[in-house]
Amino acid sequence: MAQFGAAKGIKERERSINFFEIVKYKSPTVNDRMDHIDWQGVLKLVQGVPLKERVFVGSKTLIGEALEVDGRLHLKLMLVRDEESWLEVYDEQQDSVENLNLGANGHLVETTIVAFLDFGNVIGLIQGSTTAPTPSALENWINGLELLGSGVIIDTQVMVAHEVLQRLRESSEASQITVKAHTNKADALEARGSHLSGLLRSVSADYGPMTVTIILQASKAKDQTEGRKAILKEAHTIAEASGAHEVAKAKAKLVYIAADDTSKTTEIDFAKQRITAKRSIPTTSEDGSPIRNESAVRAILDVAAKHDDELRKIAAQPS
Repeated sequence: MAQFGAAKGIKERERSINFFEIVKYKSPTVNDRMDHIDWQGVLKLVQGVPLKERVFVGSKTLIGEALEVDGRLHLKLMLVRDEESWLEVYDEQQDSVENLNLGANGHLVETTIVAFLDFGNVIGLIQGSTTAPTPSALENWINGLELLGSGVIIDTQVMVAHEVLQRLRESSEASQITVKAHTNKADALEARGSHLSGLLRSVSADYGPMTVTIILQASKAKDQTEGRKAILKEAHTIAEASGAHEVAKAKAKLVYIAADDTSKTTEIDFAKQRITAKRSIPTTSEDGSPIRNESAVRAILDVAAKHDDELRKIAAQPS
C-alpha cells in the first residue's frame, strides 16, 4: 500500500483571486463611489485593538485581523465554523483518527485574505475554502463594527469588464438569468445570498452530485415587475459568484426602461467578462512553516499589477 506522509517542504494549493470595489450603499439598487479611503489607517486602528473588539456577531461570527506583508497592512478575515460540524483529526504518527476536542471555548475558523490596493477602494480577495468569508461577510464586518464611522454603510461590487459593469448598474430589471453550476457549489452560493442554492441541494438529494443548468425567466407583463427585479438582484449575486468560479456559466438578459416607458433588452455573459485569475499559493516554506497568508497577499498584488489598467478603468481611476 502506498505510504502517505506529511514531509516538510514547499506545499501549494490553487486558489481563485477576485477583485471588488468597495462603495457606499444607498439602496438595494443604488451605490455611490467614495473618495479613496485611507485603508492603511483603518487597518492600523484594527491592528491596535484587542481581539474582542475585532469580532462582529451577526447571523455569523466574523473576526478581523490586520496582516502586515512587505510593509503594508492587509486583512485576514475569519468566519467561526458552525459548532454543529462533525470534525475529527487524523494523526499519521499515531495511525489514528480521533475526535476533535477544542475545549469549552475553542472554535474553528475559516479564513479569507483581503488585499487593499492603493486606488479606488479596490480589493483583491482569496477564499481559503468555498465556505470561507465572502465579500458580503467583509461588508457585514466593516459595517457591523462601524469601522468607517457611524451611519456609513458600505457594499462591494464585483469587478467585471467596464462595459458589462455599467450595463448591470444601469439596468432596471432582468427578464432572464441562466446559471450552470455543480451541486457541490450550493454552500458557496448560499453564503453569497443566492436563492438558487436550495434548488442545487434538491437536485443533489434526489439525483446525486451533478452539474445543473437553471433558467429563470419572468413574463414581460407589467404586473411581473417584482419578479424581474428579483432576477436582477440574483444577477448581481451570480456575477459575484462567477468571478469566484463558483458557477460554470452565467448569463442574464437585462432590461432598460426609458423615460417614455419604452424598454430594450440586452444579454451579458458574466463568465467571459470577469477580472479574475487562478494561482498556486505556497502554503508552507522549505522548513514546513506556514506562509499561506503572506503568499496569498503577494499573489493578489501580482495579479493586480498585471490587470492594473483595466482595474483602474473599472473603478474610474486615472492610470
